[in-house]
Amino acid sequence: LNYRRSTMISSRNPRLLFLSMITATLALSFSHVQARIEMSTAFTRNALASRAGAIIHTSSSSATSSSSSSCLLSSSSSTPEDYDFNEFPGNYPRRNDVLIALSAVRKACVVTQAIQPTSSADSSNCRSSSSASSPSSSQQIATVTKADLSPVTLGDYSAQALVLRHLHRAFANDSFIAEESSGALKEDEDLANQIWKTTGLSSTEDVMEGIDLGKMYEHWDDIDASRPERVWTLDPIDGTKGFLRGKRSGGQYCVALAFLENGVPTIGILGCPNLPMSPNDDRYVWDESETDDNNQNSRGCIFVASQGGGCYQLPLTPGILPAKRVHVTPQDESVMGVQNARFCIGVEKGFGDFLGQMPDIAKIIHGEDMALDEDGEIIKSCRIDSQAKYGVLARGGGEFYVRLPKPGYQEWIWDQAAGCVVITEAGGKMTDVDGNDIDFSLGAKLSTKVRGVLGSNGGKFHDALVQAYQQQESVRAKEDTKNTPSTL
Repeated sequence: LNYRRSTMISSRNPRLLFLSMITATLALSFSHVQARIEMSTAFTRNALASRAGAIIHTSSSSATSSSSSSCLLSSSSSTPEDYDFNEFPGNYPRRNDVLIALSAVRKACVVTQAIQPTSSADSSNCRSSSSASSPSSSQQIATVTKADLSPVTLGDYSAQALVLRHLHRAFANDSFIAEESSGALKEDEDLANQIWKTTGLSSTEDVMEGIDLGKMYEHWDDIDASRPERVWTLDPIDGTKGFLRGKRSGGQYCVALAFLENGVPTIGILGCPNLPMSPNDDRYVWDESETDDNNQNSRGCIFVASQGGGCYQLPLTPGILPAKRVHVTPQDESVMGVQNARFCIGVEKGFGDFLGQMPDIAKIIHGEDMALDEDGEIIKSCRIDSQAKYGVLARGGGEFYVRLPKPGYQEWIWDQAAGCVVITEAGGKMTDVDGNDIDFSLGAKLSTKVRGVLGSNGGKFHDALVQAYQQQESVRAKEDTKNTPSTL
């Protein structure tokens, strides 16, 4: 309309003609962004409405699968307003980026939730290659063991392909850092086909190209240019062992996506399909009567945070509950004293606390005789897999997060970036064990100087946590010196 008006302007007014054409161009650009969101919405709303039934394709032909995917991606009734569901304020920072990223994470959550084993028994005989039939949550989950002996599943590959394809279509010039690569799939046609059917992407080539978008960072040093300004980093399933433990067994995992601007994490999204929605509900293991059909209003949530805009908890299924802004436990001890702070610690003991330092830290915080039970476990704690711990802390379900990997281990940014934004926007704090802010601008890995990560509700709680770590470290160093044989 503005362009048509511009043609009616006299040639003696070239400035007005130019301004009118610029206005028309901006209007078209805005419409294009809205169209991206609407297309993302169509997929998400249709997929969630069927609780992944429409996502897991059982067809054996490419044409059939492509047709099903096209059906999911079109919906004449879907609008950006439908998508918002008042989930965020209109002035929420980076709102368009957040909405598109949220849609991508919801896609991945739907798919991974549908194929997560029901219990650990269902995944106890995981295979390194799978049959061509589509999986269900009661069947074995195809699993590959990587060089570092960590597992990667059908869910990891599917989530990464979906999220990165979705983001790349919306932000073609952005860069990506993600955990998985398609190398194993090129040698396993059956597994590649299964991922293709699970995701509904156009082909196995499309799947592998989507996965490998996450390896852009490997070529950054080959380019004689500065690092990209806009980078997305993804852990498609953070907590793979929790994923394999199974739903009913309380296995927690999350789809962890972060957005970095010039090396600074500014958006963090944690999709937690098996986490109870209520901050007061720590029943990670399912009740006997609980099923996928009757727990949609009580289990499955997403944490979304954008720098300067706060942190929100949303339901996995859009619209069933309003978004709620969440906050950490108050730092002024009006609700809880530091001596009663609760630790959120991992289920897998060996990695998150390699040297067994956490019990000593708890003794300093809680008191020598009050910290541990008869089995040496921290009394005031909950055990939970993945970066879902950050979500629990962000909504006041705990106060301390401690990650102390094997000495010399260098952290990947996808393990911390999303959680960092979530916890800080909820009012908490994250640092290394020396109390320093963490630098995410160095590439795919954090600095070798980061020997561990501490997260908390902030204030005097964080000060106490850092001091407790340093105190036990000092004691440990003295003991090591005593036990070191003299060379004289």
